[in-house]
Amino acid sequence: MRRAMAFSRKHMAAFAAAILITGLAGCSGSSPQSGGGGDQTLDPASPVAITVGTLPAGDYAPLYIAQDQGFFEDEGLDVTIETIAGGAVGVTQLISGDLQFSSATWTNILSAVSQGLELQVVREGTDSNKEGINGIIAAEGSGIESIEDLRGQTVSVNTLQSATELQVRDCFASAGLEPGDYELVEVPFPEVGAAVSQGRIAAGLVPEPFITIGASQGLTSILAPSVCNDDQRNSPIVTWNTSKAYAEQNPAVVAAFVRAMDKATELALDDPDTVTEILPTFTTLTPELAAQITQPSFVRDGTPNLDGAQLTMDLMVEYGLLDAPLDDLSQYAWQGE
Repeated sequence: MRRAMAFSRKHMAAFAAAILITGLAGCSGSSPQSGGGGDQTLDPASPVAITVGTLPAGDYAPLYIAQDQGFFEDEGLDVTIETIAGGAVGVTQLISGDLQFSSATWTNILSAVSQGLELQVVREGTDSNKEGINGIIAAEGSGIESIEDLRGQTVSVNTLQSATELQVRDCFASAGLEPGDYELVEVPFPEVGAAVSQGRIAAGLVPEPFITIGASQGLTSILAPSVCNDDQRNSPIVTWNTSKAYAEQNPAVVAAFVRAMDKATELALDDPDTVTEILPTFTTLTPELAAQITQPSFVRDGTPNLDGAQLTMDLMVEYGLLDAPLDDLSQYAWQGE
């Protein structure tokens, strides 16, 4: 089986820079944002500025809910949200200090730490135990109606060496396709619909809201990867993350971020209309389409899911995204307050 590098070539320069910055950070003093000691609260009157990287998709709605509802402000955080291309980009920006927190996946985290980056998952975001939260979309009338029809075709994921690649590899293998039977390319989620419609790719993996947006443009989902087999049904998807150095130097900031995200996730689960209302503010969904999407499977208990991390790691080794298993996955999970 093909053995893949842990990062695609386009990320290697950023990775090398991140390693250098990690070494420099280890020689520096404590950040002025450091909480220190056992005090895990911040003063809302003197908020700490942080930048959080994320994508314009439904899985990340709690971040925007926390901002909109004032949960970050209540916790003493002044949050700037920055759009990123994917988790692999986000984790390198955590190390460089351009971001203090970022969405990613266990696949991104395990790939990065296998290359020497020091990262921690601070909260689970979503899992895959729900049908319709993502899909492989193709053009209606294109003749692409099943995974078998993608033999010899080009299929997109948002970034290679990622959870989306892992999910495609595993789902396609369940349907009888090996990696050499198709080509995977990178296309950002918001651009997949146009790429399919223009014939540049045969199909692409997207989360909501892009399934619903695509359906309004003559595209159809031919597979629900989140439930394509038992492993995928039990897999974590989105995680919220920081660098190990930042977590150690700023425990109060991490605790405040997690508490705000806990509140936002609870609200998203208990009042789905909150998600419906926030989606048009950071995606291209109209309010009408926002009401039609399948909402993500948000995780109420955000404690880092080490069983899910183990499952992810096993699949990464199987499909060549990791050369060998990693020891003691708990070291990559924030230990909490």
